Amino acid sequence: MRTRTLLYHDVVEDGHWTSSGFASGDAAIYKLPREAFQAHLDRLTAAGRPPGLASGNPASGWMITFDDGGSSALETIAPALERKGWRGHFFMTTGWLGAPGFLDADGLRELSERGHVVGSHSQTHPLAMASLSHGELRREWMESAGTLAEVLGAPPAVASIPGGAYSAAVAATAGEAGIRVLFTSEPRERPWQVKEVLCFGRYVLRRGMSAETALRFVEGRGVGRLGQRVAWDAKKLIKLTCGPAYREFRRRVLAERAPIRTDRETVRPPPR
Repeated sequence: MRTRTLLYHDVVEDGHWTSSGFASGDAAIYKLPREAFQAHLDRLTAAGRPPGLASGNPASGWMITFDDGGSSALETIAPALERKGWRGHFFMTTGWLGAPGFLDADGLRELSERGHVVGSHSQTHPLAMASLSHGELRREWMESAGTLAEVLGAPPAVASIPGGAYSAAVAATAGEAGIRVLFTSEPRERPWQVKEVLCFGRYVLRRGMSAETALRFVEGRGVGRLGQRVAWDAKKLIKLTCGPAYREFRRRVLAERAPIRTDRETVRPPPR
């Protein structure tokens, strides 16, 4: 079964990169202006079928996902999907629930009630999740799943990994927290199983990528898919050999490439 899944983050007014979700130059490159995102959705209708949902029985074909839990999920993204009769997957970093620029409990419930899949994006969004110990991994997933269970009235069965830091241990500990479907950032089309967890790869959409690129990912054509695979494999090797030094270098370079305008003062989650 081939399933091509798109990974988006926030959708904001052009230039207002900190108005929703994480406020950093690193995060900003994954945020699309509202007009660009609408162009993506309009072009994706050429796929000829709506995106599927992975709630319990993952669909074949293609899916669309949104990471972090920024407020644009409810303000902009969900309405744009719904105008086409589509539903998506929204993954919440639960330690930031209710923080400025993020969804609160009411927002998560509303997304779920409107037919979207709401899942976990970990508790604290560690950038090197695969390097955490078993206990730390379990705590990230268990605390996040517990919060979502309180908010939604049922534990989540779906999650996505922050920072793209996949490992079999990350997937296995997600399964210990009740997750049965896990989205990674691996640019792969065939899902794979880790114990009771079914894992899906995704193609990452960044600011500046065209609507045609998104459609090519869904249709399984073009060199962009190969480019993401090559780049991903290279990054994995660098991360393995350089570790924290690579993450700090990446943070500085991306911050310089993506100057941001600060739309809110605080970037810390509220105490819980």
